[in-house]
Amino acid sequence: MAKTFPATKRVKKSTGQSVVPFDLDVTPVMNLFMVLIPFLVSMAVFTHIAVVDFSLPPAQSENSEGSEETKELDISIVVTVQGFRIVGTGKKLDLIEKSRGQYQYEQLRILLKAIKFQYPSQKSVVLVLESDILYDDIIKFMDICRESQFPDIGLSGDIG
Repeated sequence: MAKTFPATKRVKKSTGQSVVPFDLDVTPVMNLFMVLIPFLVSMAVFTHIAVVDFSLPPAQSENSEGSEETKELDISIVVTVQGFRIVGTGKKLDLIEKSRGQYQYEQLRILLKAIKFQYPSQKSVVLVLESDILYDDIIKFMDICRESQFPDIGLSGDIG
């Protein structure tokens, strides 16, 4: 007679197939990270370079102090479709018209450097723009203002 085992005990515990251990290949994932991380880092740098800082003119309040405002020069560059004009506190320069369909940026650069020489502490300029001015022209005006040491650039749309 064959030897019998109790019902709770099994002689051989197996699932019918033997399990073979294998190594997980993570090389494709590592290659992906080697490409992805420098790409993300470089995009962060490009995004920072592409930012153009500007400020909007402050809202006028009823309690404006006139004595402090007259001590500081208020420079505005009025840009129209015909050309541009520099307006300061109490002074207005002649309109510098477009030449062959282009604004005379070199003339603007010369005028702004002369103003900076007379008022070295002045740092702000307001661009007063018509609605028909192209975006590229606005950026060129802003770049010339920054090159002439006027880092605080405000934008306005009121031409009166």
